[in-house]
Amino acid sequence: MENVFFDYKIDLITIKEESKVDFKAFEIHDLKSFFNGKIFVFFQYKSKRNFIILETGIIDYILQFDDLILSIEKGIYKTFTISCDYYSNNFIYEYSNVNNSLIINEGNADLYTISCNYADFKKAYLKFRKRALRELNVLYPDLINNKVFNEHFS
Repeated sequence: MENVFFDYKIDLITIKEESKVDFKAFEIHDLKSFFNGKIFVFFQYKSKRNFIILETGIIDYILQFDDLILSIEKGIYKTFTISCDYYSNNFIYEYSNVNNSLIINEGNADLYTISCNYADFKKAYLKFRKRALRELNVLYPDLINNKVFNEHFS
């Protein structure tokens, strides 16, 4: 097993209901409130296996994880925020370039902590991102008509 592994689940009832929506004119912000499900993040270090479950909009966390990786690549190693958005599942992070470690905490109620090697996290996340976005296009065929979605996630 890889050191970090992502997976997700969207209930079939949710897919059935949301597949009736015309997503063509939606902006990225609008899409964050759809595709609600669970993201599972599994960790395996020193023969100890842990996991967390993020119950949220799949796009919401994909956008946040994208921003996290982009920020770290730009040299921003710690979340700069005055306060979290209490209407979302925002997280705060801290990266150490000394030992390549990453710590992510839920920003509102401190419901979870992700602590892992950044390289492992990034590799697993990018693999998950590619698969999840491809599958969302299959589960929600109307997304192919959403210009903003296609430009943002191409």
